Amino acid sequence: MPIRPENKALYPPDWPQISRAVKERAGWKCEQCAAPHGQVIWRSVDMTTYMLERGEVHDAETGEYLGMARRSEYPGGKMLKVVLTTAHLDHNPANCADDNLKALCQFHHLRYDAKLHAENAAKTARARKATGDLFAAQS
Repeated sequence: MPIRPENKALYPPDWPQISRAVKERAGWKCEQCAAPHGQVIWRSVDMTTYMLERGEVHDAETGEYLGMARRSEYPGGKMLKVVLTTAHLDHNPANCADDNLKALCQFHHLRYDAKLHAENAAKTARARKATGDLFAAQS
């Protein structure tokens, strides 16, 4: 996932090399579902499986191989290109210890960070409400 400019200073200067090493360690596959970086996959409508271009179907949570399917037989919903990212398990960009970093596809990284994103959105909403103009005319 791209680093927002306002967060760039939180990461070490050698972050690109660290991130690449994590992805190489994972064999350029998501450590959650084994989806391969750069490949086009079809995610099932219920998000429980995905299918690779060659027809191999995998469990979307474990990466377990489930068998072969034709595209016309697969209950696919969404076709996408897998982008492998590096997740900080403790959500601290400064903590780049090997056991704190995990290679995740964009789907699993967003899912892993969902609670944090929700908390940040709530803080932002509260902050916006709190910054109203105190001197504006009341109607």
